[in-house]
Amino acid sequence: IYQGKIKNKATEPTLIWHNPRVEFVGSTTKKDNNISIVLNGVEFSDAGKYTCHVKNPKERNAQHNATIFLTVVHKMVETDNTVTLIIVGVVGGLIGLLILFMLIKRVVLFIIKKTQDGKKECLVSSSGNDNTENGLAGSKAEQKAPPKA
Repeated sequence: IYQGKIKNKATEPTLIWHNPRVEFVGSTTKKDNNISIVLNGVEFSDAGKYTCHVKNPKERNAQHNATIFLTVVHKMVETDNTVTLIIVGVVGGLIGLLILFMLIKRVVLFIIKKTQDGKKECLVSSSGNDNTENGLAGSKAEQKAPPKA
């Protein structure tokens, strides 16, 4: 499809022979040194095995090969992700509700515990020297009059 030569790092490939439907995208002079081969106007007859042969004179004419298989389809089939998105949304929502429920439960239990601790403190502090039940000395209850004889 294409045959070219690269003289040095600063030059792009020199065209020796090529197919007019083939073009190079990228550069060999930039630091990433990356070129893609684009085949325009693809037909069903273009399907098959493509091999890229590279010979590097600086590596004592070492040769490198890369092979790809091109499959040509009539029309690109788009996948409908609606069901997947619904499932992910429902599962995510349930997990979020579970976390929210656990958080609310923890806050409510914390508030209940704090209010019960407050009530216990009141009971302890009010049962000091004041004994209102028996009407003993020091109590705030009315003193009973001594019985008449």
